[in-house]
Amino acid sequence: MSLFRSLLVSLLISSSVFPVSVSFAQENADETQLGWPKDAWENFKSPVTTDAKYPLLIGAGVTALLLIFEDQIVDPAQEEAVEHKPLGPFSKIGDLGGRMYPNALYAVGMLGYGLIESDSSAKRNASGMFQASLYSIAVTGALKYTVREPRPDSSNRDSFPSGHTTAAFSFASYIGCRHSLGWGIAAYSLATFVGFSRVNDNRHYLHDVTAGAAIGAAYGIGVCLAENSRSSQTSSNQSVRWFASPTDGGAIAGLTIKY
Repeated sequence: MSLFRSLLVSLLISSSVFPVSVSFAQENADETQLGWPKDAWENFKSPVTTDAKYPLLIGAGVTALLLIFEDQIVDPAQEEAVEHKPLGPFSKIGDLGGRMYPNALYAVGMLGYGLIESDSSAKRNASGMFQASLYSIAVTGALKYTVREPRPDSSNRDSFPSGHTTAAFSFASYIGCRHSLGWGIAAYSLATFVGFSRVNDNRHYLHDVTAGAAIGAAYGIGVCLAENSRSSQTSSNQSVRWFASPTDGGAIAGLTIKY
């Protein structure tokens, strides 16, 4: 049963962040400002300055609980996963999915389309994915070399948090925030698979995975929401107004455009 518990915890991370990102997906139409990368600082701190703080707190709470109940949940799940390796040869998909390939393909594809079609929304997607991936991996890397937790296979001391899971969830949460429900479900399914594959391959403990998922999701959602906020402010500063004024010979009318 411990293996099923590990799957449920991974799914809990997905379900905790997916509704948040989907709920903002409807707010993303008609943006015209890219801001590359003058708003990098706002994007970097977005996990704590936007509503992305909620999935971050949930993920941190789940991770803390797993650490508290390590003997009851984490260790039994690790032993069963390593013994049975339920993913078999398919775990290679999880390894590749966490190596930033989806993130890079999305960013490059969106940038290329944006440049060819002069589509500012596509360029923004490329910028957002790049920044969400970069910042989340930077934070995870800093934690790895600060905490220095040994991996379960004893290969090195950079187990906490999982970098593969961080990359996968930064990808999935940005997709979930910027695109339709179907794309979000597919991206979160891949991210959950990546996370569980790290336990399956004995490369990470379950709490490494939940921590990585929380960091990645917080940045994917946070960068998206920070961009939405700036886009809304830009739109609110633009207005078109008609005016009419009486004159000696009649009246004069026109319009003013404010940017």
